[in-house]
Amino acid sequence: MLKQLLISLSVVIFFFTVSLAQENPQTEQKEMEHQAQVEKIQKTDSTETASRQIWNKVCPVKGNPVEEDSPTVEYNGKVYGFCCPGCDTKFAKNPEKYSKNLNDDGTKFIGRK
Repeated sequence: MLKQLLISLSVVIFFFTVSLAQENPQTEQKEMEHQAQVEKIQKTDSTETASRQIWNKVCPVKGNPVEEDSPTVEYNGKVYGFCCPGCDTKFAKNPEKYSKNLNDDGTKFIGRK
């Protein structure tokens, strides 16, 4: 009787661990989509920024005026400038959200601070 119980318990534990060890294809799909979005965002260095025009006048993260020497990020064919270092990192994590904080010509902050 004890032997049967141990065998049954071993079989249950085996199948439980096998089911936990399987990869989740939905998680992999989300990770791949996120990676593709991150690859679309390309940070530019200061030498490239000099040859590229920053299209926005206010920071898409905080709404402050853009500083000329702050980092830039390219997203959807536009070079975004920021008010200070750190805003570029926030923008890169969720560019779609922050790009909606600016009006069509990038001169006004229309999001929430």
